[in-house]
Amino acid sequence: MGIGRGLYPGRVVWAQDFKATKWDGVTGKWWEAPNIDQPIVERMLSDTLRTLTGASTDTAAWEQLFRYYNRTHGRGDRGYRPGEMVTIKVNMNPDEKPGEWTNAGFPSPHMTYALMQQLIEHAGIPGNCIVITDPSRPIKDMLLSQIRADVRPDYQDIVVADREGTTARRILAEPDLTVPVNFQIPHADGTIEKTDLYLPKVYTQADYLIDYCVVRPHRVFGLTLSFKNHFGSVYNAQRKRFTPDILHSFAIWDYPTPYSHGHYNGLVPLLGHKDVDGKTILYLAEGLYTSPNQGTITTVVRWQTLGNRWFSSVLASCDPVALDSVALDLITTEPNLTMQPDGKPNPSFNGNIDGYLHEAALADHPPSGVVYDPEADGMPLNSLGVHEHWNNPVDKQYSRNLGKDTGVELVRLIAN
Repeated sequence: MGIGRGLYPGRVVWAQDFKATKWDGVTGKWWEAPNIDQPIVERMLSDTLRTLTGASTDTAAWEQLFRYYNRTHGRGDRGYRPGEMVTIKVNMNPDEKPGEWTNAGFPSPHMTYALMQQLIEHAGIPGNCIVITDPSRPIKDMLLSQIRADVRPDYQDIVVADREGTTARRILAEPDLTVPVNFQIPHADGTIEKTDLYLPKVYTQADYLIDYCVVRPHRVFGLTLSFKNHFGSVYNAQRKRFTPDILHSFAIWDYPTPYSHGHYNGLVPLLGHKDVDGKTILYLAEGLYTSPNQGTITTVVRWQTLGNRWFSSVLASCDPVALDSVALDLITTEPNLTMQPDGKPNPSFNGNIDGYLHEAALADHPPSGVVYDPEADGMPLNSLGVHEHWNNPVDKQYSRNLGKDTGVELVRLIAN
């Protein structure tokens, strides 16, 4: 369902190399330098970008991505121009508590550095035109360790925007109170409340976004991928802080108004806003080490379906619906991610987990029948991408893999 997007519509690239992850599961932390092979991570990301775009070099891949974005957004057939700003939204949800990282599901400093390396050295973006952000969380030095270890000026000039902001290069994320996202919040009594939350200035003032999420289930939403990554992007003017708490009305489990199929879903207007999906040139989902939920104390787990090895992967697409669809299929067939420590099934895997993808794929005529208009300007959303499930968890094929000219195409780059 829906319409595939991208240079190759509906294409999702999955790169996996078990040699990238070396942690023994006991000694130290998974994110420490000896436990991730930096050159392999860099090669994985390079191969992913080239395959996503059909380009023969990394520089050509970025040129293709920028040209595709600008061409499809009325900005001419052109690439990146000097001075244009690129904001990267990372998922730092477990970074709520003070102190050093645990072994929870954080984005890795090594993949983060590899992405910065790509932007600076291959896309030609100056460091002072790059912003890494999660407005609702602190972004700690652990994530930035590889970047700051590179003494070249461009790497030192990268700006971090979080909820604490303490220096010229670690700024406080500020809301743009002129740019709301309109939501329809359901209440337990059946009433609907129209509510505005606000985006950060590092979005509204950016020329491009990169959605850098992690491959991970979520205790009450089922999944936290490219859509839910932006829960950390909204400012509540009444509470005077970046917080998505009101959006928990769309949880699929353990809340007074649990979401079910065929109803309005707040993830759709959030990602579909003109300053979110409307500026995103790349959706990236990291899974070097994956956690079974978003918790701070939850430890990353190996995959039974991969011979008890780490996931050791990265996925990328220009289509957020297609990307989340593939990640959903991968997650929901892995017992170590769908079962709780007590051996019982995760209650969030209750049949409603892909409801937001149905609504997003068919955003112009969704199953709920509602009108998705995140800017409240009378211009409803079009389809945000294409959704389907694979044929089976062994062959992992989608419609385009099977010779059709619609649907998802999964391209696997699996190292021996």
